[in-house]
Amino acid sequence: MGKAVLYVRDEELLGSLKNRLSERGYAEIIASGSAGELLVDALEQRPEVAVIEYADGDQEIGATVKRLWDKLGIPIIMVAQSCDLQEVQEWGESLVSTILAKPVREEELVAALVLSVAAARRVERLKEEVSTLKESIESRKVIEKAKGRLMERDKLSEAEAFRRMQRLAMDRRISMRQLADAILLTDSIGG
Repeated sequence: MGKAVLYVRDEELLGSLKNRLSERGYAEIIASGSAGELLVDALEQRPEVAVIEYADGDQEIGATVKRLWDKLGIPIIMVAQSCDLQEVQEWGESLVSTILAKPVREEELVAALVLSVAAARRVERLKEEVSTLKESIESRKVIEKAKGRLMERDKLSEAEAFRRMQRLAMDRRISMRQLADAILLTDSIGG
């Protein structure tokens, strides 16, 4: 596995978490001494997950969690004696993956880590798919526009314009999008 960043003030809990994480295959466990260090360490080290001890009313942690999420979007597991859900909701419900009550049982921590990291990976894959689809839609729009220009300029049917574009793209060994961009650029310069 990758890296985990921890901000835990309870020395016993910190030692226990370090042991549990290394037993679970985390190659690097970064223990930060303050909320500020947590953010710096996370930005430098790019961990897969953050485990943060939270005390009710700790505004610095709330701000750090928000910045950590905004900058990295990694799963954040909160460990708390008690937790004011209203306060967590104020940060934004999507910021915290899981809240575990102290004392943390190993099975709960392992389940939270596995599920949080898996969910984050699914979200990343979905983001990539959305990006690819957006790019595909944008390419399709440009190709359609270029095809329309050919139809208008050369008095071609839609099928003829498309075949011409396919042939030109293959002959030039470029993508249909690149050809469409060139057609539109040439038309705007020439027209």
